[in-house]
Parts: sequence; C-alpha cells; structure tokens
Amino acid sequence: MTNVTNVTNVTNVINEYHYVDGIFYQKDDEGYVVVPAPLGAEVSRIPDNFERVEIGENEYNFYWGGAFFEETPNGFRVVPPVAGTLVENLSEGGEEVKIGDRTLIRFGETYYQPVQVNGRNMYEVVYIELEEE
Repeated sequence: MTNVTNVTNVTNVINEYHYVDGIFYQKDDEGYVVVPAPLGAEVSRIPDNFERVEIGENEYNFYWGGAFFEETPNGFRVVPPVAGTLVENLSEGGEEVKIGDRTLIRFGETYYQPVQVNGRNMYEVVYIELEEE
C-alpha cells in the first residue's frame, strides 16, 4: 500500500473511507493509506477512463482501478465482480498466483484468468473456491 501524507480536496467521505479521483483512502497514524474499494460505497463519479464491461445480456457495469461499479441515480456504487466478466486491462497491483495448473492474476479478492477473445488479450473474472487446509 502507498502512504499518502497530503490528501487535499477530499470530495466524498464514506464512513471511514475517503475518495479522491477514483482512489479510496483510509486514515492511519501516519496519514492516509490507499485501500481497495469497499463494497457498497457510493460515489458521485468515477474517472473518465473507466472501462464499460458486459456482465450479462444488455447489462453493463464499469471497471476502474481494480473495482467494479454499477450506475445509480446519484452516481456509482462499488459492487462485487461477476464471474465471466471480461476486462481489457487490469489495474496495477495485481499478483500472479498459481492455483493447480492455472496461472491467474489476483487483485484483492478477485481472480482473473488471461484469455484470448477475437485475437485480443483480455482477463476473465473467475470464481475460485480455495480449500482450507
């Protein structure tokens, strides 16, 4: 996580979270720390370079900064990813993990499998049930 010591223009405060330019922060003893987008958080806008993703037939959400958003009457709400959703680009901070014979990319609690769609590299949200040892 990145420590941010000077956060200005905090436009939305969501419980204990702060939201600035598409990034969520929480205050700690040394300033503000970047955190994953909290599910259910509502914001008035997301950055313009979001990716519109299809989650079902004629049903779309928005992907930006490793989080998925649905449009609401007042802006956008952070929602859980839907297995099978395809995104073109992953945000920075993903970790490559090996599960069985598959290599996936984990971003927070979401796993993505690299796939080819019509000759294009994409990432598919996959559901992984991890066995407890």
